[in-house]
Amino acid sequence: MIHDVVLLGAGNLATSLAVALSNAGFPILQVYSRTVESASKLANLVGAEPICKLESLRTSASIYIVALPDDVIASIVSDLPELKGCVVHTSGSTPISVFEGLRAKGFGVFYPFQTFSRSKIVHFSNIPICLEASNDECYASLEQFASKLSGTIVPMSSEQRRWLHLSGVFACNFTNHMLALAYQLTTEHHISFEVVKPLVEETIRKAFEGNPALYQTGPAVRNDIQTMERHAQMLKVFGLADLYKELSLSIQKLSGSDKGLKNRT
Repeated sequence: MIHDVVLLGAGNLATSLAVALSNAGFPILQVYSRTVESASKLANLVGAEPICKLESLRTSASIYIVALPDDVIASIVSDLPELKGCVVHTSGSTPISVFEGLRAKGFGVFYPFQTFSRSKIVHFSNIPICLEASNDECYASLEQFASKLSGTIVPMSSEQRRWLHLSGVFACNFTNHMLALAYQLTTEHHISFEVVKPLVEETIRKAFEGNPALYQTGPAVRNDIQTMERHAQMLKVFGLADLYKELSLSIQKLSGSDKGLKNRT
């Protein structure tokens, strides 16, 4: 049973997670970061001890959550001392095998499938938390632990999580980038971005009624070549004509109407 936490990381996800854990009644013993300033900022928020050296880790905590960038997880894990609790990471694309050789009670993955930023604390109640563990005991503890934060717990293998993470890049990161481009186009032509909001909200609402491809609208799925060529021409000044053509072609391929801009410049 998990009753206290050591958090390794003080970034976007770690900040919201630390607040959620603290609000759920889990004492956060320590917050680790490479800099004292970063560790202290989050530690002070949740009443934890800030540390910037792994040698300072308490070794008897129930769980150690590695909420660090993917490219440093392996090196951090290799430097961890022997630990009495379960050790998990929060990465979507890092396999559970990164923990092999670790001296601990167990290890696993605690992956909240959501976008995070330091400037906005995210509530965990509706966030799917994907779990994987090295043994049944560790999984049972993680499941009980996660259920204190969220009502949606999803057992998931490293391979499944890898594909979920990639899906999230399309659903979140690329979507946000498209909205950022729409913001650029509207504001540079003195149009309020708020005008776009109802369109986006209706698009997202319909997308979760079934297969989003079935609700595709716009010039590409209609094979409206004249409009697409006009749009591409308008976008040249922004350097976005090729992106527009590639996205239009992708829409056509997915809809089965692979015509349009395929052989056009």
